[in-house]
Amino acid sequence: MRLSEEERKKIVEAAGQVAGKSPVYGVAAYGSKVAGYAREDSDYDAILLIERYSEGVRYRYVKQPIPVSFIVVDSSFFSEDASSSYLGEFVAGRLLNVYEPIVNEDAFRNAEIEYKRRVIVESLYELSTDYGEFLEEIMIPYEFFLFDKLKKRARIYPPALYSYIQTYTCPMAEENKKQSVSGFVKAAEALQKRGVVKCYPDYLKIGKSAGTDVFGRILSLFSLATRGITQYAVHGYAGRVSLRVVKEEASSKLRRRKMKGRVPKELDEPKSLLRIEKGLFVPSSDMVRYLASFNGMDDFTTEERGIGEVYSTTSVLTISGSGKTLRFVVKRFSDVRAIKWVLLSIWAATSRKFTMSPLSRMHREYKASLLLKNFGIDVPEIVAVSVEGRTIVKEYIEGITLADYIRKCEDERKNPELVRSYGELLARVHRCSIAVGDTKPSNVLISNEKLYLTDLEQASQDGDYSWDIAEFLYYTSKLTLNESRVRTITSLFVSGYISEGNTENIARAFSAKYVAPFRPFLTPGTLAAIKETAANVAGI
Repeated sequence: MRLSEEERKKIVEAAGQVAGKSPVYGVAAYGSKVAGYAREDSDYDAILLIERYSEGVRYRYVKQPIPVSFIVVDSSFFSEDASSSYLGEFVAGRLLNVYEPIVNEDAFRNAEIEYKRRVIVESLYELSTDYGEFLEEIMIPYEFFLFDKLKKRARIYPPALYSYIQTYTCPMAEENKKQSVSGFVKAAEALQKRGVVKCYPDYLKIGKSAGTDVFGRILSLFSLATRGITQYAVHGYAGRVSLRVVKEEASSKLRRRKMKGRVPKELDEPKSLLRIEKGLFVPSSDMVRYLASFNGMDDFTTEERGIGEVYSTTSVLTISGSGKTLRFVVKRFSDVRAIKWVLLSIWAATSRKFTMSPLSRMHREYKASLLLKNFGIDVPEIVAVSVEGRTIVKEYIEGITLADYIRKCEDERKNPELVRSYGELLARVHRCSIAVGDTKPSNVLISNEKLYLTDLEQASQDGDYSWDIAEFLYYTSKLTLNESRVRTITSLFVSGYISEGNTENIARAFSAKYVAPFRPFLTPGTLAAIKETAANVAGI
């Protein structure tokens, strides 16, 4: 307990004076005395619940036997404020922070859980709108919901910011946060039973069936602006007091504004609490500044150059400063050059549909990188992600692409043996129930005899494995008359694939729907060479 037994008795006695002949349904103390930042002359703050309270909600101030500022509220109004913001959260909002039930603890604890359940769903609704399906990858600490909501409330009612800052910077700050967050944990566990979220010890993730539509159905949506207007209206209605009290309240708020203090980072920027399984989660679009700062570079210079094809949205970023130089591969999914997927979808309409949404492509890239890494497949490490900037940063690996390697072998009249290794690699990926989606040789990096998959924005679980095979074979052989080279590459790739995979995927790759998009770029002799060689090697 934060209050002494004597203090609790006096608050109950004061509540009885206010309630008069009406029975006291519930009493809970909150504010500076409970949170641990009160001055010697600070009053006590408390919520008083009365059944069928004729005035609905009102401020009442009592000086004896102890100075208490009560919010007196009808008990049913209190419950509705928690569940549906009936009073603009004017009363229920006090349950966000630490409080101490004195009479009828269950009424307050139940209302707290119901209120915090709604706060969680509202925050997830907003996050799903901002982050789309990438929200599935974000680990959301329980304290995020607390500070996200407090920041929103401070925007509606700025004088409250003083109390929030004091609550989470005073000597009891950690204990205050622990108690406040415990209610969010219980609320999240209730949502887990509905499949909306999955709870972990320190954070939650959204459930696989959750999404914007699910959150919308759960919520009785009440806009921030409307809620603010309601809160101010209730505040005015509840505060029907004398001019003397108004003057004292105004003076108190003025003092608070001057004494506000430093805003804790989590309150100033709640999204800084969000994290992902691999890499930094950057809560802004200024990825370069964040990377430099994270690596201890106060003063730095940058250089960026594009890599890959003309339409590539990938570049190498070099950051120099503080006596060191760092290189990263940066992929921006909102780049206008990504229009290529629209064109490719039209081109391959009979055989393949490409994902075009920037957020969806970024999510696929990130998720596939993690899955493949877990399966022991070589992919560049994820360094950082910015959803706002639609950007993924990966480690820079020195090497050449498989496309360049094949050209080099052709110039030197050598067999491109690593093509066999790529066939084996692709089969292993398919055995992990993942289709790459874009298997061009330019998307494979060779470094120290290892093959790295570098472009996974079209990857999917249980996708089209035969498309992966067809794209590599047909794309690699486009616009060539060298049938000997075509047979060599096909033989190496197919032999590698069937050593780890099955022949059914190979056989399906030669169906008309897969050949159709590439036919304008393949001579009849080239196409025949691919089919004959694959059939002989795979025995199909």
